Amino acid sequence: MAGRSAVPGEQRVFSLILALVVSPEGLTKRELLSSVYGYADRFDPGKPSAALDRQFERDKDQLRALGIQIDTLDSPLEPGNNQLTRYRISKERLEFPADLRFDARELMLLRLAALAWSEGSLSAEARRAAMKLEALGAGLDVQQLGVAPRLGTAEAAALPLQRAVDEGRVARFGYTLPGRDEPLDRRVAPLRLHRLDGRWHLIAWDLERDAARVFLLSRIDGAVTVGPERFDPELRGHADEALRELIALREERVATIRVRRGSVAEARLSARAGSAAAAEGEGDFVTREFGVLDWHILADELLGYGAEVSVVGPPVLHELVIDGLRRVAAAHAQGDPAPAAGEATDA
Repeated sequence: MAGRSAVPGEQRVFSLILALVVSPEGLTKRELLSSVYGYADRFDPGKPSAALDRQFERDKDQLRALGIQIDTLDSPLEPGNNQLTRYRISKERLEFPADLRFDARELMLLRLAALAWSEGSLSAEARRAAMKLEALGAGLDVQQLGVAPRLGTAEAAALPLQRAVDEGRVARFGYTLPGRDEPLDRRVAPLRLHRLDGRWHLIAWDLERDAARVFLLSRIDGAVTVGPERFDPELRGHADEALRELIALREERVATIRVRRGSVAEARLSARAGSAAAAEGEGDFVTREFGVLDWHILADELLGYGAEVSVVGPPVLHELVIDGLRRVAAAHAQGDPAPAAGEATDA
């Protein structure tokens, strides 16, 4: 019998949603249980598990309770054979209506909620609501929103930086760059918090370098200090240009990845590639292309997919993944926890 998975239930159910959305032909229960994050770690093709089947049925019921309709497709060869039934979710039914818009107050409330909520503070009902917003958020224009539709765990630096943005005050913090042991001191005029590629960025004017800069909140080291000093309000005019440059940078940096069909990696990376995904592939693998803001962060993510992915290009990403695998192997040989793949410079 399959044991209890260490994967949180909301992650398992959201991974199931991703798999069902990116498979227009639908997937059988066996295909889902063998590939979806949260099932695959307990799936044994040689030993049917009643517990895993019950978990799958409960998860389907939870999706229906969230208002997410699952289509079932009978096999044309053997109608009524449950083992050949294919499941899928229509992407169109998850998208917001094209004419749905939020006013300025509603956008502010969404932003504050995304910044303030943390995983530990969410009730079971709130987690289900957040999951539904994630699923429905596929149709939102994130660049117009200024925040991503995903409500995840806030970065520790987010709240003081948002306060500095709102009050027009100068902020200081330590910022860690790759290959450096000590963080660099940064004194900035915070202009905007923006979520892109699933991560929070601070768009700011660096007062020491007298130039616009973008910082990943996850690389801020220690506490953010917000003093009484105020910055020139005219500096806010640089935020839009800096954001455009950030988005242009992602369009210039293109990663080409081979992913295993039906895997968690395919669901997540294919969604990132969107309509620009390359469809060619051989056997069990398909090639995907998408823009990248930070090679180091992507390399760290790809390491977590293991044999589900391989890097086609560019060489810089290939080398980062190889270096990460070597560090993992060395750490296991020494019996120590493996370090992360590394971190990049300012975007």
